Amino acid sequence: MVHIRSMLFAAATLLAAGTLAQAQTTETERAAARDVVRQIDALQARINPTQLAQRMAGKKDQERDRVLQRVEEMWLSGMRDLSDHIGKNPEVGFKEYKAVDTLTAILRANGFKVDKGVAGLETAFIGSWDSPAGVDGPTLGVIVEYDALRSTTEPFHGCQHNAQSPVGYSAAFAIAEFMRAKNVKGRIRVFGTPAEEVGPPSKVTMWEAGLFRGTDVLIRSHGSGSTARSKAGFGVCCLNINEVKYIFMGRSSHQRASWFGRNALTAAVQFYTAVDHLRPTFRPEASIQGVIPEGGVAPNVVPDRAVVDYYLRYPDEVYLEHMDRMVADAARAAALATGTDVRIENYGRYRDGITLGSLEELVFAYAQALNAPDISSEAERPSGYEETGFVTREIPGVGVSVYSSPAPGHSLERWMDSMKPVGHTGFLLDGKIMAAVLYHFLTDGAFRATVQDEHRTMAALFDQYIEGLKQAYADEIGGGKVGR
Repeated sequence: MVHIRSMLFAAATLLAAGTLAQAQTTETERAAARDVVRQIDALQARINPTQLAQRMAGKKDQERDRVLQRVEEMWLSGMRDLSDHIGKNPEVGFKEYKAVDTLTAILRANGFKVDKGVAGLETAFIGSWDSPAGVDGPTLGVIVEYDALRSTTEPFHGCQHNAQSPVGYSAAFAIAEFMRAKNVKGRIRVFGTPAEEVGPPSKVTMWEAGLFRGTDVLIRSHGSGSTARSKAGFGVCCLNINEVKYIFMGRSSHQRASWFGRNALTAAVQFYTAVDHLRPTFRPEASIQGVIPEGGVAPNVVPDRAVVDYYLRYPDEVYLEHMDRMVADAARAAALATGTDVRIENYGRYRDGITLGSLEELVFAYAQALNAPDISSEAERPSGYEETGFVTREIPGVGVSVYSSPAPGHSLERWMDSMKPVGHTGFLLDGKIMAAVLYHFLTDGAFRATVQDEHRTMAALFDQYIEGLKQAYADEIGGGKVGR
């Protein structure tokens, strides 16, 4: 293990140097969060996560070093090849059958009990391992993904999800070996979460089913164009999202007697155009992306069904709900104008999560210790530890993102890099850092208490933050209509 006291000295004041007031995206967010941010600042000053992480990562610890060595041995002896295998055989969300068969077989071979098809999701699974010493210790959770991106040609792992399961397995199996050898109590849970790139978000479905309940900490990895960590606060990687389908129902007729029909496609197109006209009404940070996946069966038949599928995005969930109401009103207006009906199906929600300084700084300390490439010194906007913030509001956790490709995310080039040395190097470091964080949470009761205390405090502050946003937007969006 690299001794890192001197390496970390230059980063000692990174958290203090960047004001948390800049953790939010919009001016409204910053205004609404001002008092909350002051309290987050005070919390971070009290726990001093940068100094704590330096001390923990810089301490000589032969047991920890052996765990990290086992991660490397597992990666080089099979997990790297598994990552490449999944990468060469991409399957899109909810259809990851071959990947799940392989991944669950590997869990069983390593002593994990496996439950497949959990929460009603065919390609979701949970791997469970209980320490022979007993289970009245921490429950460590590892989130793994394995879905590929959709494309107009063929699926591909442009976000490097092919590596996440092998990386997580390397960390989980190394920790299980340590617990067995040293008679450490506790449990390990591996959460196989499909379809990160396809809605509805599987982690919300699994969360609503209570599958994460009882887990004390969660950790995951993800490919990245830099080695970075996030500020403590509230946020999500890709903005808050509402996934909504607007299903227009009309009446079919032959086009030679179209007046007997009610054209659902006409309604859909009118709605689609109305949404484009709404864009200047929304704040500039808004993002609306949509397609019309269903629009009829033949040119000479009046369509009785048409579907518009939108992703509505905004940096905070309060203004997003205002956008959602306005777009829904436009759908109802289009239906009314064309004599059709519309059913609005909100099928997916991605929301802000809670980012903890104690865990983020520990990840960063180990990234420096292990000489991770392309380290970004400035902490980034809070992003939670996975894309579905509901889970982060209940369970503390962290995401590990070591540089694994210079190519843009969601690109063919990043997919190719996942099977090259640049990707392999980053993924191995991900696994080692994940194992180090799990090791400390498992063996250091004082650190575990710090993480849990920080999470409790941040969860309470999150409620204040949402209320502050509602007050900040009250005059602008109250009720969604002028004068109401």
